[in-house]
Amino acid sequence: MAKKILIIDDDPEIISYLKDVFEEAGYETDGAKNGIEGLEKTQVSKPDLITLDMDMPARGGTLFYVKLRQEPALAEIPVIVISGVGPRPPVLSKNVPVLTKPVDPAKTVKMVKEMLGDA
Repeated sequence: MAKKILIIDDDPEIISYLKDVFEEAGYETDGAKNGIEGLEKTQVSKPDLITLDMDMPARGGTLFYVKLRQEPALAEIPVIVISGVGPRPPVLSKNVPVLTKPVDPAKTVKMVKEMLGDA
């Protein structure tokens, strides 16, 4: 069964682009347009990995990340931040990679595979 990646970003074009990149690499994908929708989808589908934009309306990435880590059933889901925002938010633990937009698709897939143990 293919591993599932949830893409949380307020830009539908980024979600579409990342879906294409990850599906081509053999992953299932889903998208959410903000942290609120992202948390709801995470609770229902329990993805294997989450990509997270930090700067979004209606609960941005920082609040989503804090909520995610507070829920025991979800706290261990790996997160990769993919954002156009500047410095690393202090709330992120050191093991959360941060990629800057625009992303390199090959580098992004390589990082996903490493984090999921598929490398």
